[in-house]
Amino acid sequence: MTRIDFGTLYEFEREDEKRRLENRQKIQDFLALCEANEATVIEQRDWNTRDLIHFVGISPHIVITITVSEKYLGVQTSQIREKFKTFRAEYVSVPDRQAISLEQPPAEKLGLYDVIICPGCEKTTPYDGFFQHCVRCGEKLDIQVKTCRSCNNGLIYHPSFVCCPTCGGDMDPEFDSPPLNELDPHGLIWGIPMKQQTDEEDENLFPGSDPVG
Repeated sequence: MTRIDFGTLYEFEREDEKRRLENRQKIQDFLALCEANEATVIEQRDWNTRDLIHFVGISPHIVITITVSEKYLGVQTSQIREKFKTFRAEYVSVPDRQAISLEQPPAEKLGLYDVIICPGCEKTTPYDGFFQHCVRCGEKLDIQVKTCRSCNNGLIYHPSFVCCPTCGGDMDPEFDSPPLNELDPHGLIWGIPMKQQTDEEDENLFPGSDPVG
């Protein structure tokens, strides 16, 4: 499978006439190659730069790609969509694509500790305490750890927990504790103590006994 990539196109009409002409020629070449090879054209919106559209033309022996700024080249993106009746997809895998370095891949492919449902778009998104926004829609995620008010076992749990793993009660945010990105997210799989025990508290574990020494 051969891949032809025309790169990423922004609009430079006011600043650079030569670049504007290059942009137009690249788009015409992309259209011509897709048409000559009877390609199926799929578009995917970039997850990091939302105004960038990845157009991928797929035929039996060739893949043609071009990325166009919808903000600066809106007329051209509309022309591509109208000419080929593009299909929209969340993710398109093409030969030699540097998916991880160029953009955020689907949550299922990241291999992170936790994947949860975003409260905004209701799609899966990686969540480990350091990722603070949904990779699908950009919604801010809750990084406040939770505790159970029913059994009051002195543990804090991962923010994605809905019910207590000990008694099944509802979980509530623990506002007196630091957020998850200031803790070790992997230590919150089953819960960690809300605070470190002091020497004085350790002594109180055995009431009635005299301190050693």
